[in-house]
Amino acid sequence: MLSLLTRKMWGLKGRLHSKLAGAVQGYKQARIFRRTVVPYPSTIYLAVNTRCGFACKMCDVGMDQYDTQFYKIMSLSKDKPRERLALDRLKTLVDEVKDFKPMIAATSTEPLLYKDLIPLCDYVVSNGLSMLVTTAGLQLEKLAEDLVRVGVQHLWVSIDGPPEIHNDIRGVKDSFQKSAAGIRALDDWKRQLGRDYPKIGINYALSNHNYHCLEPFMAAVHALPVDQITFSHMNYVTARTAEVHNARFGHLYPATVSSVSNADPTKVDVDVLWDQINLVKTRYPERVVFGPDLDRKGVEDFYYHPEVFVRGDRCYVPWRAAEIIANGDCIVMTRCFQVSFGNIYEQSFKEIWNGPRYQEFRKNLITHGSYPACSRCCGIL
Repeated sequence: MLSLLTRKMWGLKGRLHSKLAGAVQGYKQARIFRRTVVPYPSTIYLAVNTRCGFACKMCDVGMDQYDTQFYKIMSLSKDKPRERLALDRLKTLVDEVKDFKPMIAATSTEPLLYKDLIPLCDYVVSNGLSMLVTTAGLQLEKLAEDLVRVGVQHLWVSIDGPPEIHNDIRGVKDSFQKSAAGIRALDDWKRQLGRDYPKIGINYALSNHNYHCLEPFMAAVHALPVDQITFSHMNYVTARTAEVHNARFGHLYPATVSSVSNADPTKVDVDVLWDQINLVKTRYPERVVFGPDLDRKGVEDFYYHPEVFVRGDRCYVPWRAAEIIANGDCIVMTRCFQVSFGNIYEQSFKEIWNGPRYQEFRKNLITHGSYPACSRCCGIL
């Protein structure tokens, strides 16, 4: 038996080794983030289509805000036909990237309206990669068996309040009820097929439409078989933020307002929201996560002072993740600037990832760290 002193020494050595390993990893990451040619990403997001079916009050697409960067990035216009990524090209993409094992995430616009979603998920999983699907859930009950059977590992359902609030925000009658039925169907099929996956989460997008009802929402969903519930503070760009940004950086990457056409962060009563945050943290400590998790001053700054960076002021997304939209363009993220680094119908993903346009974008971020229009982007929070 080891003596107490020996065990303590070994424990100290282990902690020092862990700290040293962490320091070495941090040093390596710091070196990577100073480079424009970088390792391949850990996640590739896919906007597989431009179909949605909702009229969400906090969304430029749902509100038909044609002149916003988010609407334009999603390849939408009044005169342009709907688009979708071709399954054959996505299979080739999987073949190109499977050696570095990124997670493939179908997140936009509504993946369950993409007719080739199940064959895509099957191909991703059968090639040893992790598959994530994010959905608003209207078609979830119908596709639950297939999603479980092909082995999708992660599935997130967007629900933004208790039934009456969620249905109003989304502009679709009974959408809460349909999402809940889909989650229960997933759980039923997991048990029938003896599967542990997909792990199921709910994401709640906070805005002035639902900041006051976090606890009633939790009461409405607490019985659903989900692994995690995330409350995400709204992503937005105000007119003033866009103006300040464009005065300095419009020549590089112009910005527009985003997600404020029918949502207003200044209408969030921070006192009420703060009480709701603490209430759900206290009552549901094992299930609830906030993105970002802010203190009282941080919450106030988030909604009332959009010029303040509440959680860091550097963007690392172009070093860690990539997104491909429905027309094949490789971009930063759908809520970032309208810039394309290349198109997968014209080049391989690996050629694009460290190509000249990606390198130029990284170089500018190394120089500037971030831009005023980045302050409320999920990529920096």
